[in-house]
Parts: sequence; C-alpha cells; structure tokens
Amino acid sequence: MTTHTTTAGRQPSETPTAVRGISALRHPVVSGGLIGVIGGTAFLFAGLSGVSSPTQGPLRGLAAALATFTLAVILFRRRVLPELRPPAPGAARVYGVAVVVMLLLMPVTRLVAQALHAPTAQSALVAAVVGAHFLPFARVFHAPVFWWIGGSMVALGLCGALLAVLGMHVAGPAGAAAAGAAMLVSVAAQAFRQHAPGTTAATEQSAAWPNPGSRP
Repeated sequence: MTTHTTTAGRQPSETPTAVRGISALRHPVVSGGLIGVIGGTAFLFAGLSGVSSPTQGPLRGLAAALATFTLAVILFRRRVLPELRPPAPGAARVYGVAVVVMLLLMPVTRLVAQALHAPTAQSALVAAVVGAHFLPFARVFHAPVFWWIGGSMVALGLCGALLAVLGMHVAGPAGAAAAGAAMLVSVAAQAFRQHAPGTTAATEQSAAWPNPGSRP
C-alpha cells in the first residue's frame, strides 16, 4: 500500500478528537485556563471593590457574567486540544525564578506607591508585576497566550498606576480590574482559537499535526 508523506517526511495525521474541557481537566490548556479564570476573577473583583461609584453594582454584574462566560467556554466548548511541545530546556528554572521575583516585588509595589504619594496605584502595580511574570512562560512553554495575558496586564496595570499618580485615584483599582478582565478575555479567546471539528480551520490544523505513530 502506498503511503503519502508530508514534505517533512511524516505521514498525514489522523483527525484529532474534539472534546469538552470538563472531560480533559488534566490537559495543561484546560487546567491553565481554569487557573486563569481564578486569577482574572480575583483581580477583577478586587479592583472593582476600590471603585467608589453608583455603577459598582452593574459593574460587578458584568464582571460575574464575564467570569461565568469564560468558565463555561473552558469547560463546555467542544474543541481540539493541541498536542503540546515539550518545554524548552531550563523551563522549570525560568518558572521558579519568575515566581520568586514576582513575590519579592509584591511589597515593593506598596513602597513605590507610597513614595509617589499615590496609594491607590498599588493594586495596578501588583497587576503589572503579575502580568510581567507571565511573559517568560510564552517562550519556554511555547504558549503564545502568555504574551497576550502578560502584555495586557502589564500595559493596563502601568496605565492605571500612572493615572493614579497623576491624580486620578480611581484609576489604580480600575487598572487592576481591567487587567483581570484582560486575563479572562485572553483565556476565552484561546479556547475559541482552538477550533471545533468540522470547520476548515480545524481541518487545516489537524493536517499540520504529525501522526504520533509515524517516523521521519
């Protein structure tokens, strides 16, 4: 029987099976998404608690809706979960250093906010620090979603802190809330980019994956 191979010398892959996240909780994309929901929701509600506004009630309702929607997408949307590449050499060390540096910088955010006479900037600075610790993960874990999560949290956190320093005190907690919302949106967007079966994009994606049983 003639076997067709790809340009890389591999056999075409079999079509991956689409699953719901709730049936694949141990897959890093699913478990990582759930952690993202927890972290994003925490930042979102913690930030909103510092926003004194008559619209806080509706904002909390929108926050709850976003968190619920993201959780539902992760757990119940049928999608093709990717076969993940092994982490880059030294990934564990990068992870450990990033977490330790993040924890060491947490009390520094308070000192910086006090030095700038803008105590409300601290929550936004914390969001920026947490976002920054995600950035190295994009490379070592081959997960571009960390660029989106980390980059958006850093940008929104720093913007909120800057505006708080300039006198817009509500911008600090608002920046933290926005960073949390950005994390939730990034996690949900990742799930939507993992296509459902039967779509053209899913077919192209599955065709690009190597067959685990093939050899170069």
